[in-house]
Amino acid sequence: MAGLRKDQIDVLISEGTFRGLKKLRERGAVTPAEEKMVIAGAYKAILVEVAEARKELSHIQNALAALAAAAQNAQRAPAGPAADNFYNQMTNHLITFDAWVVSLLETDLTITGLLNPGHTRNKITELAKAMNALMDKRAAERHPVLDDPHLFRGYVDR
Repeated sequence: MAGLRKDQIDVLISEGTFRGLKKLRERGAVTPAEEKMVIAGAYKAILVEVAEARKELSHIQNALAALAAAAQNAQRAPAGPAADNFYNQMTNHLITFDAWVVSLLETDLTITGLLNPGHTRNKITELAKAMNALMDKRAAERHPVLDDPHLFRGYVDR
């Protein structure tokens, strides 16, 4: 956002790029050249994030393949202390998978934050609430992999 004043940048950060530009335009606080520069920069940033997401998806696919292979091998594991090695392998593959999923989520939230930071903050809160509610429901029903997509409706709203 080089070339913009601090007050302009503050509006773009708090409102999101396109809503912020609309506010600045309505106030007469942005020139057409500045607006064009911001729009081009925003779309360039989105393209960078899309490229990042594609890389993350590739890593996720690889991590899932490793996780699946480890789970298949572990199904044949002997009981007792010998099973610990399989558990350790699963843990390591799960950590890798989890890290890439979180990285992809961060990329997703970066893009939504560029467009609407307030909505993005709400999404973060809603995701935490939904996941905690799901964990509580799983515990109450003694079902560790119970799904309830309804709990996540607040996260995926428009």
